[in-house]
Amino acid sequence: MADLASDEQQILRLHRDWYYSNFDINIPLMRTVFPPGERDFLMFNLNDHPYFGVDDLADLWSFYARTDRWGLCEDHVMRLEVSGDMAYVVSEGVYPSWIVRDDDGSPLPEEIPVVFNYRSTEVYKRDDGEGRREWKMWHFHCSTRPADDEVPPAKTGNDTAEVRGLGNTPYSMGTRTDYSAYTDGRD
Repeated sequence: MADLASDEQQILRLHRDWYYSNFDINIPLMRTVFPPGERDFLMFNLNDHPYFGVDDLADLWSFYARTDRWGLCEDHVMRLEVSGDMAYVVSEGVYPSWIVRDDDGSPLPEEIPVVFNYRSTEVYKRDDGEGRREWKMWHFHCSTRPADDEVPPAKTGNDTAEVRGLGNTPYSMGTRTDYSAYTDGRD
């Protein structure tokens, strides 16, 4: 059982590092979450497009860094499962961001807030892409989720995220991602 607990802790650390790296577009921290190869990692981004490899993702983040400021996600883990050398995490949350510069890099007169309600699925393998048995995220899929008060088809108002609570399921309580391991004072 101790091995499973250790695996879960390592995966939750990577999950936390991934979401914290989104805060202020921290590319060096982001790179620690994924295998280094250009063909290893596959992402279906919240912007609706696929990205292939961590370098492709770093290019995307560099592109957004010219115009955007990203806030700290309120992220709730709904499920974490580990089976042998594979694992997955399902979470949902709120992702705040702001457009702060135009395409030429000039500051805007006012920041434009852009807030996303999201759901994500992360797939992990105990393989760092370089032959070591170290957990890394190999796939990430993120998409928008409906408004918290939207009633799902074939369900009732009791089944909204607003009623069940962010990250919760009918069968379990979610766990809010804890960023306190970062001591830079920003949260």
